[in-house]
Amino acid sequence: MNHRITFFSVFSLALVAVATSACASGPAATPTPSPAPKANQVQIAASQDVTLYEDAAGEIANSVGPTNFVGMTTQFKRRRTLLAFDVTSLPSNREIIDVRLEMRMSKTASGAFNTTLHRVTTPWSEGISTSSGMGGKGAPAQIGDPTWIHSSYPDTFWSNEGGDFTEEESATTSVDNQVRYSWSDPRLVEDVSKWITGASPNFGWLIIGDERFQKTAKRFDSREHASADRRPTLVIEFAPTVTGAGSG
Repeated sequence: MNHRITFFSVFSLALVAVATSACASGPAATPTPSPAPKANQVQIAASQDVTLYEDAAGEIANSVGPTNFVGMTTQFKRRRTLLAFDVTSLPSNREIIDVRLEMRMSKTASGAFNTTLHRVTTPWSEGISTSSGMGGKGAPAQIGDPTWIHSSYPDTFWSNEGGDFTEEESATTSVDNQVRYSWSDPRLVEDVSKWITGASPNFGWLIIGDERFQKTAKRFDSREHASADRRPTLVIEFAPTVTGAGSG
């Protein structure tokens, strides 16, 4: 018994000695460099979002439901989403280097289609209508709701049915399965920069899906969704602030 204990102790000491010698004679470990400082980033929740339902009479809306829609339904009716973010609190003297819109698509009956953002050119308001069920059919329009023909129901109209927006898209991404998607493009940087500086009025974006074919509609979670991590988010990255080097 005593012999086994003595042998184990000597063997353990030998291992320690070998390890110590290897560390002393081997090259010094190279420290992992710290990552370069990232640009300052802010994340903003949507301030307004609604669905526009194609309806010649402008009597269908959905302002505060938990979901929004884009694309074409099985009845060949178009769906579009209006989305806006309040950027008035952001500094106007900082350079923006990247803008990214993030949204979660929660239901689809079609494959991958491009979904585009277009800058809205007419002011609109978010009303109080809430679509029941899955949200795809909308609800009766209420005062202040945007509809297919109204920027604010019932007395203020779009110049064009389906909303007033720039023909050129600000960003495009392909939307397929039920995951979170992002839109990023230098034109988004331009849009947000102009909104912050006041060079252009901020009426948000109109999101348009594939409207060429039947049954291309896709559902996105809205800012009213019960889970905060599924709501639309605007991610803005500013260039790092440069400070003068200290004397020494």
